Amino acid sequence: MNWISFTKKLSLSLLMVSLSFFCKSLPSIVPVKEHKLESISSDGILRTFRYYVPKQIKENRLPVIFILHGGGGSGEGMIYLTRMSEKAEEYGFIAVYPDGYANRWNDGRKIPHSLTDKRNTKDVEFFRDMVSHLDTQIPVDYNRIHAVGISNGGFMTQRLLCEAPDLFSSGYSVAAVTSKGLKEICNPPPHKSIGFIMGTYDDVVPYLGGPVAIPADPNNGTKRIAAGDVLSYLESLEFWTSPFVCKEETKSKIRHLNKFWKRDIEYSKFTDCHSDQIVEGYLIPGGGHIWPNGFYYQNEKQYGYLSKDLDTREIVLQFFRTTYKKEKLVNNAPFGN
Repeated sequence: MNWISFTKKLSLSLLMVSLSFFCKSLPSIVPVKEHKLESISSDGILRTFRYYVPKQIKENRLPVIFILHGGGGSGEGMIYLTRMSEKAEEYGFIAVYPDGYANRWNDGRKIPHSLTDKRNTKDVEFFRDMVSHLDTQIPVDYNRIHAVGISNGGFMTQRLLCEAPDLFSSGYSVAAVTSKGLKEICNPPPHKSIGFIMGTYDDVVPYLGGPVAIPADPNNGTKRIAAGDVLSYLESLEFWTSPFVCKEETKSKIRHLNKFWKRDIEYSKFTDCHSDQIVEGYLIPGGGHIWPNGFYYQNEKQYGYLSKDLDTREIVLQFFRTTYKKEKLVNNAPFGN
């Protein structure tokens, strides 16, 4: 074998090993093309959303989980970031990825520069319209409708629970505490459970409370735009537990698994001894403005925490499962066993 042939074979072998390693490192994602794209009119605006129905349907009526993007994001982006459709296939629920008007949600902060806030879009009505539309395509279980969102989507999730408690069973807010704007218009509904995931180094939504600072230029982190004021992480937990008749608190730590992330996650859980309501929170020391264990962020160094120590999908789905009232369970219904 001559040197040129040897070099070519060696290069090809190295390439195959590299590709093999890379492919094994990628998480499994249900392709966007397998999701149905819908357009409906809501509040006089043409609104869009994607949704995924599991191929194996085991129930007459399926649970629905809305997955809300952050400011400037999209429903399609959340398919990649969360990989929630993979879990929809596993557990048997409809995963819905809606698009905010002008890529934002009207979450109650009344941000001056936001087209969504200026128009005061009726986003809660949009979610009601989506559920009605979905129910014409495949029967929906109205007792098991949940929402989870990141950042602007996390703020909007809280507004949905406040203004549509008849529709939503529970919600989860990632990289978003409770805004002062929402506190002014919302009384936390009783018997509605909610969870939070926050990082202490979140440079957009401060976990200690204060002004939200949105990056004005993705390439220049020093340029920021004010986007309303928020309560602290602890104040947010207090706000959502205010309807409790009898509050019981438990705390624990989740030991780190990632050798590059040697910090324990702080877990808090509040229960109402007179109801099934739960408010819980995961506080990640040093965690940034992220969806933990998310896929579609730029790099682990920049976002700081992408290990499987905290898999947001499983945290959220098990929470929805736990908070689903036992007396409504049928057979082996998802989120309820």
